[in-house]
Amino acid sequence: MKRTHRLGIVTNNPNQAFQRDIILGASTTAESNGYEVQILLAPQRTRPNFTVEGLSGMLVITNCVPDDYLVQIYKTGLPLSLASHQLDSIPVPSLSPDNFEGVQLLVQHLVETCQRKRIAFIQGDLSQNDGIRRDMTFRRELMRYNLPILPDFFLKGDFEPVVAGQSLRQLLKRRQDFDAIVASDYLMALEAIVALRELGLRVPEDVSVVGFGDAPEAEIAGLTTVAADVIELGRRAARQLMGQIEGLEISGLTLISSELLIRKTSC
Repeated sequence: MKRTHRLGIVTNNPNQAFQRDIILGASTTAESNGYEVQILLAPQRTRPNFTVEGLSGMLVITNCVPDDYLVQIYKTGLPLSLASHQLDSIPVPSLSPDNFEGVQLLVQHLVETCQRKRIAFIQGDLSQNDGIRRDMTFRRELMRYNLPILPDFFLKGDFEPVVAGQSLRQLLKRRQDFDAIVASDYLMALEAIVALRELGLRVPEDVSVVGFGDAPEAEIAGLTTVAADVIELGRRAARQLMGQIEGLEISGLTLISSELLIRKTSC
């Protein structure tokens, strides 16, 4: 009897837009190739309590499990792929949106096209690679354009719209001397627009708002974004994992390119 391979997809939040799209791309690709897919929930950055017994390979989304656990899994010989996380200590393949390119395009558009000079930033989850790299790139771009790096203008977001909205509303009570907002994802950008309009601030006339990532909600709202094809990222991750199961040696980081989508919220 032919063995049925089962792929485990590890996530800490399968309903979050980014992780949801990776799961969609990976699961449809795996299933179309005759693989079964099992979604494995792991609380953020803690050792998971699920078993890997019976799995043919495992895809881990973001760094939702500790790195030492990934090293342990690698040493068992189980094929492993990472999405939006990279671990230099083990030679496993990983895929990520091109965070540097995406944030660079957003800041360049705001500064050179929209003539914005005082830009606030809504951070992602700073325990995740995407959040860290987008934050680092934003700071570097401010330095490149000789713009002020003001602690007040770095707002906690955690890739959670509610958290982002709370942070922005607190800032708006103290000061409103910024003319643009870059959000680490499009959902937080949409919540920022709501918070600004509550105080009668116009978007984009008073404050430009841009975000990372794209979806129908962003397009409907006219949000300027950079878009990486996250579903395609999931597809490629599944193909890399299936290749390893079939005996291929695959390693290294694959970046998914970003495209600037200019709409109504920037200028």
